[in-house]
Amino acid sequence: MVLFGAMPFSSVFNVSQSLIYRLGGEKYERFIHIFLNWKRVVGDLLASRSYPLKLENNVLFVAVQNNTWMQELVLLKPDIMSKYKNIFQEELAEIVFLIGQKSKKCKKR
Repeated sequence: MVLFGAMPFSSVFNVSQSLIYRLGGEKYERFIHIFLNWKRVVGDLLASRSYPLKLENNVLFVAVQNNTWMQELVLLKPDIMSKYKNIFQEELAEIVFLIGQKSKKCKKR
């Protein structure tokens, strides 16, 4: 639905996604693709508790909220790797899970 001449949200999303790929360049294209599609690989719940950090030498490093969620992801790793292969038509050598959090906002003093 277009209101007052504005672009539909899907068009805005496509433009911003295209811009992200252009800014990342060819070197980071594969990682960006994984990052933007992480929810498709692990589902909503696990995607809200984890996110890809980097892709290096075909090894995907994933930050996880805490030990509990890391254990869940470790147990699901074979399924995650299989789903990754089905979605992206390529294999990962390994997935490494690390405890980490998205950066927090600075506290006001």
